[in-house]
Amino acid sequence: MFSLLRTAQHFSFATNAWDLSIYDYAMSSTLKGEVMAEPFHGFGWGSHMAIHFTPILFLLTPLYLIFTGPLFLLYIQVLAVGAAAVPLYLIAKHELGDGWPALAPPLLFLLFRPLLNGLMYDFHPEMFFPLCIFTSYYFLACRRRLLPFYSFIILALWLKEDFAAYTFFYCIWLAQKTEWRKTARNAMLLSGLYLLLTMAVCIPYFQGQVQTGRGYEFITRWQDYGRTPAEILRQAVGQPLRVLRDLQPLANLTHLANFFLPLLFVPLGSSAVLLLVPPVAVGWLSRIPVMAAFGLHYGSALVPFLFLALLLTLARWQKNAVGNRPLPRLARTWFLPLLFLVSLANFKWNLFDPGKYAAIAEYPLVTRSLALIPTGVPVAAQSALIPHIPRRRAIFMLPETGKADYVLFHLQLNPWPMRADEMHGLDAALQRSSEYSLLYRSGGLRLYKKKVI
Repeated sequence: MFSLLRTAQHFSFATNAWDLSIYDYAMSSTLKGEVMAEPFHGFGWGSHMAIHFTPILFLLTPLYLIFTGPLFLLYIQVLAVGAAAVPLYLIAKHELGDGWPALAPPLLFLLFRPLLNGLMYDFHPEMFFPLCIFTSYYFLACRRRLLPFYSFIILALWLKEDFAAYTFFYCIWLAQKTEWRKTARNAMLLSGLYLLLTMAVCIPYFQGQVQTGRGYEFITRWQDYGRTPAEILRQAVGQPLRVLRDLQPLANLTHLANFFLPLLFVPLGSSAVLLLVPPVAVGWLSRIPVMAAFGLHYGSALVPFLFLALLLTLARWQKNAVGNRPLPRLARTWFLPLLFLVSLANFKWNLFDPGKYAAIAEYPLVTRSLALIPTGVPVAAQSALIPHIPRRRAIFMLPETGKADYVLFHLQLNPWPMRADEMHGLDAALQRSSEYSLLYRSGGLRLYKKKVI
């Protein structure tokens, strides 16, 4: 609940503002007989699918026929994260039996600070990953039901293109068990083929549609090493010290410790912890600092594997405690309460601060301002407000204004990708402008309209 309210104050419910095309892109909306193939303009990207291939958004699209605006995405996201605790508990019950030990993993999961960080800003399909992984594991390991297992594997693939790689290695790990081997290998093959199709066909196709010459945006940090993967690899092998400097392993290991310290490194007791290697590698190869640090929603790829490793380690301790061996019994008896206390200490208690939700009161003002903008006209808006203005001929993300007839922003909301001083500078410039006039103003909200010449 608190995560939902905290996110709502930003009025930004789309990943880095370009998921706004969920409605327009997926529904292929038309205005005056023209298909809106490129409704969004920002950073040179015109299609969400040219950046991230996330077919799961198509499953959410029909809900726009029921709900007004993107708020429902937040409800679904929070519900999905909370619901992930259910299959985790069922797995724990299967492995640990009834009672306190089975309750520990889901409670620790819901209190886990890196997980809560993923709910603090925007809507991100990646946050569905724990639900997909926990549920797929439950149906395979605990129930031996293949159809639900494959269904949740497919949903995990649809979340985002790199999650197909994580699911691929997850299925390799599952294949270690003889009784699951055939099923896991089939899922592994499916994941691998899907990953190749996505990276080699789907994303390049949509990049071609919007005529962008960029490669895969989230590994371009290494373009200084060469133009092709082979050149990059040769340069990396020949300059190991440079690679180590660019990877910044000490700094990144510090960020990774934020995931292990609250769990007192208990997950290291299971081979499932090796499933963190692929997302860690992708994060460290990224040119985006918050992705390399697994901040915000980027930690969602680590969380389910971390908690599977935690649960399986506890299960091994319980198995070893048979016969009243003192050390395993002591570890099981004292570690669970200690883990719970550490998680409580690490919980985001500032979510109870009423001041964090003050900006929610501004939402009615935003709604009134949107009613003043005619449907179909080009609009330039702050990234946090863009998801609320679908069905436009063109949408520009500030600071780009293009040929927008209306410019909308709020000085107290998250200004990304601008800085707060840049947003105030834009406001001052528009006030002096001979091209725009102030149409609506209330508090920090500003709506400018292009003057008719």
